[in-house]
Amino acid sequence: MKLRIYNAKILTPHGIINGELRTDGDRIVYLSPVSTLDWQDWDREIDLGGNLLAPSFKNAHTHSAMTFLRSRAEDMPLKDWLYKQVFPAEAKLTDEDCYYFTRLAVAEYYSGGTTYCSEMYGHTEAVAQAFADTGFGSFIGSGIFDFDGGYDDITKRAEELKCKIDKLPRQRYALAMHAQYTCGEQTLRAVSDLSEKFSLPVTTHLSETQEEVESCKEKYGLSPVKLLAEKGIFDLGGTGYHCVHLDDEDIKILKNCRVGAVTCPCSNLKLASGIAPLKKLLDAGITLGVGTDGAASNNALDMFRETYLATVLQKYLENDAVAVSAKDIYRAATDGKAFGLENADGLYIGALADMVVIDLDAPNMQPLNDIESNLVYAGGRQNVIMTISGGKVVYEKGEYLYGEDYGALLEKCNAAAERIKNEI
Repeated sequence: MKLRIYNAKILTPHGIINGELRTDGDRIVYLSPVSTLDWQDWDREIDLGGNLLAPSFKNAHTHSAMTFLRSRAEDMPLKDWLYKQVFPAEAKLTDEDCYYFTRLAVAEYYSGGTTYCSEMYGHTEAVAQAFADTGFGSFIGSGIFDFDGGYDDITKRAEELKCKIDKLPRQRYALAMHAQYTCGEQTLRAVSDLSEKFSLPVTTHLSETQEEVESCKEKYGLSPVKLLAEKGIFDLGGTGYHCVHLDDEDIKILKNCRVGAVTCPCSNLKLASGIAPLKKLLDAGITLGVGTDGAASNNALDMFRETYLATVLQKYLENDAVAVSAKDIYRAATDGKAFGLENADGLYIGALADMVVIDLDAPNMQPLNDIESNLVYAGGRQNVIMTISGGKVVYEKGEYLYGEDYGALLEKCNAAAERIKNEI
């Protein structure tokens, strides 16, 4: 697919220009304020009428198939929510369930301007296949924990998953470990060895709650960050999801070990986990990402909400109105660096053709005093006119353009959700 997108305001890493952008396959091959017609074999020309073309969101932490638990387990502390509601319900899931619940998540992602995610979930092959079949991109792993068996079982399963997932379009295997508190010594050793074998960094839930930190200190005499660093989990870098309860030494370790930090403010607030210290992380030079977490704890997969909360909560936390800028958070939410995605940190020649068109004529986008600030402080999914994933238009003005029968999808998802509810 070759696209010519013109008469556009284009958000580049260096600011907004008025001009034209062209794609060839999944890459941007032309970006200029000057339109030239030396290349005319495009598959589609798109006149944006002065609207904004911006990088798409990259959801840096999610559990997509958890759409089946949306509004099912409410008003509970994290530990009870996880062990009394989530794990029992997940035990009833099939591969087919996860395939369709993931497609439901993709529809929500695309209509909100998201085209890539860092995914952790069971039934991993089915989830990856759903992403591949819809053109959505992911770094995806199963979330290794003690329930997966012994050292040999964990190693064999990881090798099988990596082989299968890396062959799927726009999918890359991620060495994902659930969390320190669900992994014993044998599991931690298996993950560390797999990281070395695959030459892959590790992604994991990290210091999400105060209880998690205190229980780790009680058991090991170390914080989760210090423990995982000591066990070799972060020898090749990695990504920590949530990173709410960190001390200064934890932050130094994350920086020295090249571990990115992902904030999920909606989920953290709903589960009363706390507010991540984003200003301290940014000041330390740690790569920041923004994620939604799953629909079970959020309950939306809406990156506009996340960017707004991530920005304003830092002002409250630091008692400083200039603590973190909207531009810093918006760029963290759209570049994917925190989970290892390359060539996606903006719109430029050679970058991934993952983009979103924003309606600048909408009342909440006017006047155009500062478009990037508008996106964070005033923007919402209702402003998304079009989403382009891997150089293909997948969503446009309420229509899904990748072969999704949305009505049939809803029927399948609601029937599966009802079955699971009755089986528990």
